[in-house]
Amino acid sequence: MTAALRRAAETLLVLLVLSVLTFLLTSLAPGDPAEDILRRGGIQPTAESVAVLRGELGLDQPLFTQYLRWLLGVLRGDFGRSHVDRAPVAAEILSRVPATLRLAGTASLIAVGLAVLISVRAALRPRALDSRIARVVMVAVAAVPPYISGILLISVVAVGMRVLPTGGAASPGAVILPALTLGLAGTATLLRLLAADLAAVARQPFVKLAVAKGLTARRTVVVHMLRVAAPGAITAAGVVLTELLAGAVIVETLFAWPGVGQLAVAAIRQRDIPIIQAYVLLTALATALVLALADLCASAADPRMRR
Repeated sequence: MTAALRRAAETLLVLLVLSVLTFLLTSLAPGDPAEDILRRGGIQPTAESVAVLRGELGLDQPLFTQYLRWLLGVLRGDFGRSHVDRAPVAAEILSRVPATLRLAGTASLIAVGLAVLISVRAALRPRALDSRIARVVMVAVAAVPPYISGILLISVVAVGMRVLPTGGAASPGAVILPALTLGLAGTATLLRLLAADLAAVARQPFVKLAVAKGLTARRTVVVHMLRVAAPGAITAAGVVLTELLAGAVIVETLFAWPGVGQLAVAAIRQRDIPIIQAYVLLTALATALVLALADLCASAADPRMRR
């Protein structure tokens, strides 16, 4: 319980610091949000109209006062209103969260599933040709940026073979290509860490004892070696999941996936500051929660980590 409380306090401190940085960087960006809003509404901004709108938005107040008002609103779940359509930011983000969770969840299953299968295969038959080829392919995939692999998948699978849609979320199979693009990069990272952990565990005395007792290689790897390597694998999976959340911005934009990442890219193009602030803060919160949960799960799997 003490470790969980300490990790929660550290997470809150990180989020507080990040909220200050996010608010300052977005608020001090060039340009006047009031002028942008007036121009989008088809109104030629004048000194009087800009001053009135700045007063309505609270932009005429000191920066510290603006931050406190924004922070109190965030604590209540109110991230303000979009500068583009004046809709509540929280509602716009919540409407996109299910699509992002669907994409990230499917990509996580692909990454963890492929990494476990390939690493177990490599542990069972480390010198087999297929194990070596799989490792080389994963290293090559890790060196390719997600947008490049995504374009290749679109060209080959969607355009060339016409098996899956090129983008959007209308059809049930639309999530496969973006999830595969996102998951392959995560597979490479997790595979390297898990394979190294299994190779280190394979040199432990209890593994030799298990083999001497007549246990099959499959049972030794799956039951005993994976259990010992589980804490490191859980921590690595948490890191990979945070990378998937960050990489979802590129993949969602490439495949026109209606998630939070695509909303954030559109907000950056339109200089919609409230949405940008909310996206950065919520992404940091999700990252901190995933890493904290991964640490707690790893501590539960290995009691030595609690000390």
